[in-house]
Amino acid sequence: MLKQIIPLGVAIALVGCGSSSDSDSSESVAVSEIATSSSVSFYVSNWQSPQGTLNVLDGDGVVQESIEVENINTASVSVTPLTFNSFEFIPSDTALPCPRFTGCGRTVRGDVNDLNANRLIDYQELTAVTLNYKADAFSAPGVNTVYLSPLSKAITDEGFSATQASLSATPFYHLTHSNLNASVEAEMVTNAFTYAAILAGVADSSFSVESAFNAFTNLETDQQAWQDYSDLAAQYVTDNLFSDQGNALLQNVAGQVKQTIASVTTFKNWQARSTEVQSLDSRELLVDTRNIIGAARLQEKSYSDELDAKFAELESAFDEDTQRTLDALTNALNEVITNYSPLADGSTPSGQYKLRDLDIDYSQSPYTWAITGTYDDLPITIDLSIPTFRVSGVLGNKIEGVMSATVTNGATVLSVDVSELLIQFDGIDAQSELNPEADTGITQVTTNVIINKAAGKLEGDLSLNLNRFVNSLGEESTTLSTFDFNGDYVSDIQDTAFHITAVEASPFIGEDNDDLAFTFELDFPLSGASDFKFAYVGDVENLSELTSTDIFVSIKNRALDLRIRDVSGNINLIAKGENGRWLDVKQKGRNYSGGLYFGDTKLADVTAVRGIPGVLFPNGEFESLF
Repeated sequence: MLKQIIPLGVAIALVGCGSSSDSDSSESVAVSEIATSSSVSFYVSNWQSPQGTLNVLDGDGVVQESIEVENINTASVSVTPLTFNSFEFIPSDTALPCPRFTGCGRTVRGDVNDLNANRLIDYQELTAVTLNYKADAFSAPGVNTVYLSPLSKAITDEGFSATQASLSATPFYHLTHSNLNASVEAEMVTNAFTYAAILAGVADSSFSVESAFNAFTNLETDQQAWQDYSDLAAQYVTDNLFSDQGNALLQNVAGQVKQTIASVTTFKNWQARSTEVQSLDSRELLVDTRNIIGAARLQEKSYSDELDAKFAELESAFDEDTQRTLDALTNALNEVITNYSPLADGSTPSGQYKLRDLDIDYSQSPYTWAITGTYDDLPITIDLSIPTFRVSGVLGNKIEGVMSATVTNGATVLSVDVSELLIQFDGIDAQSELNPEADTGITQVTTNVIINKAAGKLEGDLSLNLNRFVNSLGEESTTLSTFDFNGDYVSDIQDTAFHITAVEASPFIGEDNDDLAFTFELDFPLSGASDFKFAYVGDVENLSELTSTDIFVSIKNRALDLRIRDVSGNINLIAKGENGRWLDVKQKGRNYSGGLYFGDTKLADVTAVRGIPGVLFPNGEFESLF
């Protein structure tokens, strides 16, 4: 599998690669005669009034320029290339409307913002929340875009680098060389972190993004404020995807947005950002590219066997045997509760029951089930307790409880310990003509999962939400709105941390869960690269191919965004490095083309010399790619 995990279509195609040129790769190349310029444009979420004051600060925090702008989202400033600056936006109108389609909750009687006097802050009614905006950025040559949010301010004020947390070569709030999808993704992430700040502020007037972030990064005991903020940021994705009023552009980047939010809000290794002076003619991107490919797959193939073995084990942890155990657990629960609970037709008294090969001990007040036996030929044990079991045609049905269960399938043993089980239905009939598009239910599960395999053990915390609603055709649909699985896989050959997320990107189109966007973030310690990290967004079935996809890798705390496209054997690789450097390599047969860039400035050409692909600088020096 790992033969394709890095842009190895390129590495394999470029067989016979030689070493770099004789000169020291850390030396600069004399191209300083190239003239450059830099500009910065901005984005602030549309809930915020765009008129105000833009302050440009230098690396020491001293205001260099203060500009009154009519619209921050159309403003642009010129800055000195290759410098670090901070940008602060102070809006003239601090009022912020409720951004959630279902409203922002109750308010006191007589609240001036409650325009319809229903004692609720409805969608687009004003709130009492005010926000601050700031972000630091390195000015690459050409056009830069800075995305301002309360979280970018908190990170900037602490002096942290957000590159690794963003799973990107640049922070989630800064783009240099970009495309439409990258811009939309950055906007949606900014919206999510702003949305969460507004909702958290409405729920608790003392809430502060800065305080919550500081408690999180300082590993303080009470991190509830940060957890609430993180959950609300993730909720932005669901609210938009599961509403006809949502931003339709989000569907195309839903996986990337969800992955970035999940990574930023769970990242632990925050480090001070570097303000080291950057040289236009540095070869650092070539060094980073060689380090990454060297760790994964070169002509020496020094680590390919190691990585292949680790990925084979990880794939087996999610194989058909594991899927059967999950199916058996969910189907058994559904059938038992349907037949032996207040949901069953007629009154089902407490007692002992037999359901094919399952023995069921059912009791009431509180409702408990002790289930043992086999289901679909698999041994199964379930202990379920539901203190709250409400059945109401007016208020809706509500199930709340805890559960532990074990399912065995040969050498595969699934163990779950559900700490939070919540199932709600709002009482609206699926075929109601009064409100055919209403949400009719939601399921929330938080559980610890252990999957024991013959080769090793996968353990982590799983949380998921299922939404049940009636679509525009009057059909009932249940889709996955949130899925987060965070844990470790341990065996004789690896101890790999993973973070897997998923979301239904198009809930109103097609069948249930037919457009799941999966994201994978894996920490792969290797014998020659102890901090190797890999991240991917896409169809789970294409994870092992990656011939045409976008991935993120890092090694030695250096980040690379890699975009690889393989069309009929013709390969195009774009590697984006830190501070706006990027490399474009096109291979067609034995011909190579492309260039090495810094922002919009081309520094060198990609070509082949004596069959060896590499970069040819204007002064005649040649540096091989591998």
